[in-house]
Amino acid sequence: MTLLRVLILTWEYPPKRLGSVADHVFTLSHELVKQGYEIEVLAEDDLNPGIEDVAGVHIHRVANPIKTHPNASLLTFAMTASVAMEQEASNIIYHCRKRGEKIDLVHAHEWLTISPAVTLKYAFNLPFIITLHSIEAHRCHGIFGPINIAIQEVESTGVQESAKVLTTTEWMKDEILKYYGENHRNKVQVLPPEGWVQKMKNIYGEVIKTS
Repeated sequence: MTLLRVLILTWEYPPKRLGSVADHVFTLSHELVKQGYEIEVLAEDDLNPGIEDVAGVHIHRVANPIKTHPNASLLTFAMTASVAMEQEASNIIYHCRKRGEKIDLVHAHEWLTISPAVTLKYAFNLPFIITLHSIEAHRCHGIFGPINIAIQEVESTGVQESAKVLTTTEWMKDEILKYYGENHRNKVQVLPPEGWVQKMKNIYGEVIKTS
């Protein structure tokens, strides 16, 4: 079987925990390595920048180059951190190719990693999928200011540009379709509570095969 290499983009990864995404990505990355995948995790982490290997998972942590955020806004913080993520992702891809290897797929988590995922899609011709653990309409409780509208547009771009959109409940799938368009129904997939890593593997294989 051909070894598959996946680059996972995330805003949080242990020891950085802001919510449930960190542990979700931790579980996914380690389970995939156990099943023979090559996994590169790229995470934003101002306190722990650097590279390490943990049980076969290659973890790259980058710091935001602009230190005055998020005092300005979470949106500007995400956009400036995206620069560092794109730089490190490019390094990962370059060194893989130098060894005669390749990244097969990019898996982004949440809106904060959409910008680098889209950049990698067009710069390196890489398919990407996104897991939306939440959406801006819920985080702002339906009260949209200028920043919320901008973040929602980023999410819309991610839904439009990705090969698949993943979420964890049928309710969240319906909400994604409500805010980002029924035309994406076939693209949005729900991960089951049990066996979700296997479902993820199936989606990876489908996207890589058709890209």
